[in-house]
This record gives sequence, C-alpha cells and structure tokens, in this order.
Amino acid sequence: MSPIISYNAQWAKENISLPDLLSAFGHDPVSVTKHGYEYWYNSPFRYEKEPSFHTSYLGGKWIWNDFGRGDVQGNGNVIGFLQLHENVTVSEALQILRNLFPHKGQGVLWSKVNKLPLFQDISLSQKELGAAPAENNLEVTKVREQVWDKSLIGYLAGERSIDYQLALKYLKHISYTNKKTGKTYQTLGFENESGDYECRDKFFKGILKSPNAEDRNTAKDISYIPGSEKNSVAVFEGFMDFLTVLTLKKVPVLPVDVIVLNMVNMRRRAIDFIKQSNYEHIYTFFDNDQSGEKTTTFFKEELGQGVKPQNHLYQEFKDYNQYLQARKG
Repeated sequence: MSPIISYNAQWAKENISLPDLLSAFGHDPVSVTKHGYEYWYNSPFRYEKEPSFHTSYLGGKWIWNDFGRGDVQGNGNVIGFLQLHENVTVSEALQILRNLFPHKGQGVLWSKVNKLPLFQDISLSQKELGAAPAENNLEVTKVREQVWDKSLIGYLAGERSIDYQLALKYLKHISYTNKKTGKTYQTLGFENESGDYECRDKFFKGILKSPNAEDRNTAKDISYIPGSEKNSVAVFEGFMDFLTVLTLKKVPVLPVDVIVLNMVNMRRRAIDFIKQSNYEHIYTFFDNDQSGEKTTTFFKEELGQGVKPQNHLYQEFKDYNQYLQARKG
C-alpha cells in the first residue's frame, strides 16, 4: 500500500518552510543570509519600510520573530504564524497547510499508523511521491458568474447561515484543478481588486489566481464595492461578515461603500484607499480578538474620530458570522 501522510502539528513543524508559506501569501524577503537558513521581511502584520520580521531554520524547524510587535504573540512556529496571519484556530491552520502543501512530508505505511501518537486526531491522506509544491498545482480552469453547485449553496445557507439568494450577487463559481492529480474541484470565489479570488467552501480556504493573470504571482488584495452614499464606508475583515450584514438586514446591497480586507495585513492597503476619499463615517466590523482590537486601534490612529467600531453588535462572538450562526441555530 502507498505511504500516507499524517497532517498533525508535528508534520507542520517538521515539513513546512516559513519562507514557502510567506511566499504563498505574497510576502517576499528583503534579505536572505546564512545560505538560505535566515530571512528578513517587512512585517506581514503592518506597514513598514525597514524589515523587522525574521525567520530562521533552527533545531530542525522554522521559527520566527516579529521584533516590531509588543505582545507575546510576536514569535513562534509555522502554526502560530498562520493563526495570527489568518485569524484561525490550530485545526483550521492545519487544514490550510494541508491544502497548500499536501505532498510535503514523509509518508508512513498503514500498518504503522496506529502506533502514531494521538492517532484518533490526525488527518490522513495518500502520498504522491515526487510531487511539486502545492501552491504551483492549483489552477483555475473556469469562472462562472452564477453559482450552480448545490454543495456550495448548501455551505453558504447551512454551515454559514447566509441568505444565498442575496450572497450570490457577489460570488463566482470557481472550478480549479490540481495539476498533479488531475482532480477538479468547485469553490466559491470573491474577487479582489487585483482580479484574483478569495475562495471558501467546506474543505478549502485560500486564494486562487485569475486565469487571465499569466505574468504575475497570486495577489492578495482588498475588495471594494461602491455604494450610493459616498460619505460613509463599511470595512470588514472577510467577505463572510459582509454577507452576514446583508443577511441580517435582508437587503441585496448596502447603501455605503464597502471594503473587505480579505486578510488583516491588508489594513495598510485599506487605509491608503480610504484616505483617497472624503468619508465622514468609517464603520469597522473587525473580529473580537487581539488582532481585531489592534486593527481597530490602527484605524483610529490613522483615520481619527470618523472610525466607528461595530463589533459591539456581536460582542459575545469572535465575528459577525459566528453571531449569525448562533442566532439561526
């Protein structure tokens, strides 16, 4: 029987390179030293001109330090980085890593799997030997304006409690193929300002490059939806929270302009975008966690008293969509 990979925390620490992960999210190093074992970056968590984010290969694993942060979360391993970067749990971080790097790591025989620690908690998959890095394997083959797949609609309406009839105006049906396996998958795509797609479904969370973008890497970016009231803007961390507001208000469009960060380290990009307009009111819908609090503070420092946080509306929950799910549950 073919070897299999156990996608657990030990697998992530031993097999996933932080430079590879940073590259997958569009972060390029400012300098590389010690024969490729030490990298310096402009921080992925804020805007800066001098690099303060450092990662190195030490003790058989990649570790990182963000010397510009003033909290205890300013260092760690690959899982800790992904938790902070994407605001996810450990299990969600492992799922993202599995999607990005399904062929990294040494497989073991099935007969030995039951001897692994915490066997009941690990995720297993057949290993394809000699595969290329996963970030180069996923290719969008078709983009449809209308979402037709029942499982995708079920994910929106069921797991996310979103009114899919309102949401589908903003989503595209993305078909993509793993070039190494030949398998094709369906996912929901939310277009960003660079033309690429923030994608979500029950099993996949990531960004896929537009088939029209041939001469560049995948681009993380904000999304902008114009409204009729040009004196106000609503800013969301992710598009599910934006769709949550539409569901709660039972409206197909918001009267104000909308900006979706798509990831918290796009906050500098969003603020620069906002500064080009004359908004009197800036309504923020950030998560009720440390990263959300820091992002709110950053907006207030940069944009002043026009910033009006709305996270009190879902104060018992991490984000607005969790509140919606609990309300409908």
